[in-house]
Amino acid sequence: MAVSAWTKHCKTDEEKTQYLESLKRASWLLDDIKKLINSSEGSLETSEVSPKSYDNPNWAFRQAHANGYKQCLRDFNKLLTLDPKE
Repeated sequence: MAVSAWTKHCKTDEEKTQYLESLKRASWLLDDIKKLINSSEGSLETSEVSPKSYDNPNWAFRQAHANGYKQCLRDFNKLLTLDPKE
């Protein structure tokens, strides 16, 4: 899924191969971005389990927002994983 998302704009197999090679050379950067995403996700998890989070009368809306944000972080993390099996 992730690899095909990255290469869907490529018109030829050669262009796809070159693009994937460029991504692999930049894997160090993608790994750093994944670390940032994981850090954000960890911070979000910590704030969700805090008892103070329930003191807000708009808790349900905040929880819905947090759930959407977590899903987005997971989607980007999956996109940055260049394993063709995933």
